[in-house]
Amino acid sequence: MFDSYDSAEDPELAQARVFLAELEKHAATLVRRLQSGATLDVRRSLDAELAAVHRYADRIHRRFPGIAVHPLPGTPSGSPPP
Repeated sequence: MFDSYDSAEDPELAQARVFLAELEKHAATLVRRLQSGATLDVRRSLDAELAAVHRYADRIHRRFPGIAVHPLPGTPSGSPPP
């Protein structure tokens, strides 16, 4: 996970990259769980958690605009990039 760390890179930016990668993995997991046919209450909970993950990713993109933008899993196709 830390193999690509550039020692000249700003530590906050490096940490943001790692956190964003983890958010992307978590979003993919949530989308898979949503597709598994969960109950309505479980779907609501997963939807709320996925929305929170999207908000965290958006905040990272706003704070560090140089980070490559990859749409998170579960992002509607017509959504504008962060």
